[in-house]
Amino acid sequence: MRKRTKKLLSVLLTTAMAVGMLTGCGSNKSNNNKQNSGNSTEVTTEATAEASGDNGETSKVDTSEHVDLTMYLIGDRTQDFDEVYGKINEILEEKLNCTLNVEFLSWGEHDTKYSLLFSSQEDFDLIFTASSWCHYEQTVALGGFAPLSEDFIKTYAPDIWNVVPEMAWEQAKINGEIYMVPNYSNEFGQDVMAVRGDLMKKYGFEDIASWDELMNFYKACAADGMYASNGSPYYQYFQSQGLTTTSGTPQGGELILYNTQNPDDLGFTYILDWDGFREFCVEMKELADAGAWSSDVLNSSDERQTGLLTGRTAGMIWNLGSCNTYAKQANDENADWNVTIVDPVANQPKKVNSYINNGVAINASSKNKERAMMVLNEFYTNPEVYDLAMLGVEGKHWEAVGDDQYKVIDESGYGVSNNCNWGWNNCEIQRKEYIENRTALDDRFDELQEKFNNNIKAEHVYDGFNFDSTNVSTQFAAVEAALGNYYDPLKNGLVDDVDKAIKDMKAALESAGIQDILKELNAQAEAYVAQKQAN
Repeated sequence: MRKRTKKLLSVLLTTAMAVGMLTGCGSNKSNNNKQNSGNSTEVTTEATAEASGDNGETSKVDTSEHVDLTMYLIGDRTQDFDEVYGKINEILEEKLNCTLNVEFLSWGEHDTKYSLLFSSQEDFDLIFTASSWCHYEQTVALGGFAPLSEDFIKTYAPDIWNVVPEMAWEQAKINGEIYMVPNYSNEFGQDVMAVRGDLMKKYGFEDIASWDELMNFYKACAADGMYASNGSPYYQYFQSQGLTTTSGTPQGGELILYNTQNPDDLGFTYILDWDGFREFCVEMKELADAGAWSSDVLNSSDERQTGLLTGRTAGMIWNLGSCNTYAKQANDENADWNVTIVDPVANQPKKVNSYINNGVAINASSKNKERAMMVLNEFYTNPEVYDLAMLGVEGKHWEAVGDDQYKVIDESGYGVSNNCNWGWNNCEIQRKEYIENRTALDDRFDELQEKFNNNIKAEHVYDGFNFDSTNVSTQFAAVEAALGNYYDPLKNGLVDDVDKAIKDMKAALESAGIQDILKELNAQAEAYVAQKQAN
């Protein structure tokens, strides 16, 4: 494989996000020999690995004892996953005298099983995590993740320390401690929809660029006996109102929103005090009653993309990259569907996700924290390992085009960025796809990417804020438990009486302690804003 070296970054806190959002993450890749991939650690003849921090000093890390590590990822194991990770293990064995076993928590089960890994004291070392949607703040509050000091990172993952922007480390801090290694890439926190173009044409839609058009499309699907999607488009609703989730708050932030489009608005919207939530629930009940999605959707274990790929739904809702991936797959298997991508909130300036929207943490109970961090350093900064985890086996799943592009050979067995490699996204060494025979979908994807990059919203101080639930952990757990009986049925229109369901849910959350959470949230937000203004 042709190797690439990474460019070391010197990132200023005040400029990193601005430059990244306007220009995207650049890359500088060149050939390198097999023995040297950046500064990635290697096992020496003395059975040690050399780790060099940015202070120029070198320390010896003892790797003489072989260890077997375990990492948990989110999703499902693909057909060729074990083959790919077998090759990764060959590299880890040679360089770090260790192997890595990978287990998966599926999309349908991670909400319930993630915390059980820690409460049951499961023996593992590394785990994917993310702010809000994948249990970061909650697990820190439970003491599940090991704190990562600056010295620890510099010693066992010096290349990561040199790559990750200072802003990302700041975002990862809870009570002044870092508990995850954040990814380094610019992602848009905006849901779009991969949708069958043949059905859009059948129902008379040239585009779906507004909330009203999206609702009309859902109604047209229902009238035709076709499910529109696998459940309601709640994110696109509140995004159309200028709102977004508040990191670290209950239900992945969906219960408490803030106006990300208005930097001067420092208030929070508790959805049960918001008329807009009631209006949404009423509209969703109308759609559910009409048959816009399955009445059994709450019991479904389907992945987000399953409905689209099987022809059961007209579309799927996800981020731009994921929608493009599965739209391509759907078109490869059913060319007459002409799946495309639409943005139902096209006029809304776009929010760039925080760096902690994807990351990797170390289990506080891991017996091999140092080696685990060294392994993560390889995944994050060694181009050979990075390409394997993202793209699969070169020559089987993909082939290189120059030093910084790839061309897909066969995506059916592994898939591009389809195996939860997002926790170590590093745009400094990530290849971009070379497309030889472009399709209308490729043009549409590039068009939307350009529009997103040219329509980035102003930064809101809460965009980097993460609620710490430690002081209200009992109330937080009670609220999360109470939500299960009301929230999903409400937002999917599967209740007999919307007003009664909202009233019952509100009473249950009041009893669980939601007001204590809101009080703590406002106090933390006030302190956070004051600190930012002081700096």
